[in-house]
Amino acid sequence: MITGTYASLLALLLVTLSCRVIALRGTPIFKWFAFGNDGEESLRRAIRGHGNLIEYAPIFLILMLVAETGGLKETALHSYGIVFLVARLMHGLCFGFLKHSPILRVGGTALTLGSILGLAVLVLMRYAA
Repeated sequence: MITGTYASLLALLLVTLSCRVIALRGTPIFKWFAFGNDGEESLRRAIRGHGNLIEYAPIFLILMLVAETGGLKETALHSYGIVFLVARLMHGLCFGFLKHSPILRVGGTALTLGSILGLAVLVLMRYAA
């Protein structure tokens, strides 16, 4: 199942972003993962990057699963999955690990919304008829 593959990859990203937040909160076991720590600002950005993944991934995965069970071709599913994964990596890197990167932030947001919109339209076209 293709959706399961992307759900698993997104789960790995979620764990990475979670560990970053834990590290920036000062947990000794993750001290090595708190590099580039600028205090509250770094923690706030890491929390936002983590939360943003949590906000967008569920609807994307639901749409992907509906599209997959509805017979959307594997190449299309992988295309949407790769775009969404890259978008979330861009955004997570921007917020979780960097001070500022407009290219990663705007690019990640645009690719995220584009992949969700694309799948939503495909699912609507398939099931609204």
